Amino acid sequence: MNSQTCPKTSKVSISLAEVAGIATWMVVFGITLYWLYNGGPQRQEKLGIVVTLFLIYLGCFLAITKDNLFPDKSPYYYLLLAVQLSASLLIIWYIPLEFLPILTIIWVAILPHFFKISTAIVIMILTIGAWSSIFAFHWQYSSAFFQSLLFSTFHFFAILMGYHTQQAEAVSLESQRLAKELQATQHLLAEASKQNERTRIARDLHDLLGHHLTALIINLQVAGHLTEGEAKTKIDQCYSLAKLLLSDVRDAVTTLRENQTLDFSKMIQLMSDQIPKLKIHSNIDTHLNLEEIELAKALLNCIQEAITNSLRHSGASEFWVSVERDASSLKLELFDNGQVHGELSPGNGLNGMRERIEEFNGELHFERVKNALKIVAHIPLSSNLVEA
Repeated sequence: MNSQTCPKTSKVSISLAEVAGIATWMVVFGITLYWLYNGGPQRQEKLGIVVTLFLIYLGCFLAITKDNLFPDKSPYYYLLLAVQLSASLLIIWYIPLEFLPILTIIWVAILPHFFKISTAIVIMILTIGAWSSIFAFHWQYSSAFFQSLLFSTFHFFAILMGYHTQQAEAVSLESQRLAKELQATQHLLAEASKQNERTRIARDLHDLLGHHLTALIINLQVAGHLTEGEAKTKIDQCYSLAKLLLSDVRDAVTTLRENQTLDFSKMIQLMSDQIPKLKIHSNIDTHLNLEEIELAKALLNCIQEAITNSLRHSGASEFWVSVERDASSLKLELFDNGQVHGELSPGNGLNGMRERIEEFNGELHFERVKNALKIVAHIPLSSNLVEA
């Protein structure tokens, strides 16, 4: 049994975008503190609540931008987004500084990571309407309309930059995943090529050298009956050596044919090692023989598809691969700790997995376990597939 864990990548340092967001927050916070502290008792009495709101805003920002704090699309992220927006709007409610909408510019830049771009733009428009109404009606700013018009361009720019950043991250993750799949496939092809070469050598040894040695043994046996004396003794020695050599050739052929196992766990490791945002656990209780190269390829494709689904749809942070085998069947289990939203309806990817398994007269089942998708495949092993 081979059990291993492939670690997911961890963020070593925060991104430049996060540094820019924190730096902007610090500038806005510093200017606001200066304005409050030097504005007399009436302003200073608001200092405590405003500082608290600024710190809440920063805490939410750091939590939202931290990798893998919660599973992707977790409701906690949306709660943090709501709290962060509420904090920025309350700051604007408490103090009438015209540059405070910068806080909502930082906020809207995060939206494309959690919403479709169209939905994010609608939320942005509602946000601009909320703080511009505070300036217009609560603070009686006559220039509130022009202020909202000006800042709306910055909001729109921020949300587009956030969207393109999110798209670039998605492309990068997909590229890394495809690179891992390519490594695993290359390993499978390399192993198949080595095994085919070993099979060819074993066949040549058996068909050529084995047959020639058999013919030699027969001729030496006949020659031994036709000779006498010292010549017969030498021929008998050659006969014994030829039989010994034939036995060694047969042993070598048997060894070459029996040593035909694929290191399936190595393929899983190559495919899953250092996949961003996903920690993969594997439990491989089998070696797949030469006759099962196509089956190994099908299983590898199924695992690849399941990992892709976890990364794209379930918001999982951990993924498990289990392959178990007995004398007559093979069982593949794939599951994660993500969430299945809505009705479980197989798409093209899952249907493709089922088709691959059915090519080997197997069955594929989908089930919901703790609101996560679990995929189970049972494949009967034919009589020519000998257990390693």
